[in-house]
Amino acid sequence: MAPAAIEARFGLGLPFKLLLSLTDRCNCRCTHCGIWKRRHGDELTPQEIDSLLSNWKGLKWVDLTGGEPTMRPDVLELADIVTAHSKGWSFLHFATNGLRPKVAVDFAQKLAQPVGPSVVVTVSIDGPRELHDSMRGVKGAFDLAIETAGSLQQIPGVEVYIGTTVTGSNIDHLQETQAAIGSAMPGFRVQDWHINLMTRSKHFFGNMDLKPLSKDQVTTAIAIVLKLRPTTLKPFSIIERLFLQNLLLYTKTGKAPVPCEALRASIFVGPTGDVYPCHILGPNLGNLRDFGMDIAGLLGNSKGRLKQDCNDCWTPCEAYPTMFFHPLVTVVSGLKSLR
Repeated sequence: MAPAAIEARFGLGLPFKLLLSLTDRCNCRCTHCGIWKRRHGDELTPQEIDSLLSNWKGLKWVDLTGGEPTMRPDVLELADIVTAHSKGWSFLHFATNGLRPKVAVDFAQKLAQPVGPSVVVTVSIDGPRELHDSMRGVKGAFDLAIETAGSLQQIPGVEVYIGTTVTGSNIDHLQETQAAIGSAMPGFRVQDWHINLMTRSKHFFGNMDLKPLSKDQVTTAIAIVLKLRPTTLKPFSIIERLFLQNLLLYTKTGKAPVPCEALRASIFVGPTGDVYPCHILGPNLGNLRDFGMDIAGLLGNSKGRLKQDCNDCWTPCEAYPTMFFHPLVTVVSGLKSLR
């Protein structure tokens, strides 16, 4: 990724990371997210996504999200489109709630190509069985997510992580959550447990009516997770620890510890082609369909409106590529958080 990142850093290329929301369709009814309340719009077709990826020079890192990606009836066709462009990528990730085990497995198998990038899948589990089912609004959601994660682990070339979104509902149950996952999923390692704090977004999550976590809640959650997670030399483990340490510093100061590189390093594209600097804040930079699915043309037309609404945040989708842009600053600020 280094050459593409260097070009992007000096304004010579496009962002090297794409967060692409494939759909607003979702079969969960989560208490911390409002995506499922929307009626899905005129989603980008496989052909349009093919055109978008064809026009994106220097793309190295792709996150596929939703809604629930496996709810798209053409999701396997989309997998073929993605893999046709992924040979030169470094990283490919998708997130799933795990309610459709067979489709998630078929999707992952198509994405995991011998000559393609590393494929990482995050399966969401937000608490022990009853709490997870309650938060997700679906009875049996916990067991289906465990089944999905176990099946995905059997696919060569696929790494599986469990993702927990910390909210006011489960913040007091993180240790129980870790224990419940470990009990239900033989071979589960705590270093493969990804923690994300609930964030609010109008154009993505649609949950601006929710009360944000307090500083005390955030620092408590981070302290618990850092204590539970072992220190290893595995790259993901190191990056996750640095992310959490910098999240602690952000919580204390209210300012991003590393300069955000949304738009230079990463960008968010919604299901109908609307483009935003990130998945949290605006402005809407335009719709790809108005530019023939040419991301360079859209961004070139958006000069002067970029990031005008940004008031700092520290969420994984933008923080990780930002950390890649500024590795030294990331390490130094992470150490500061321990003081």
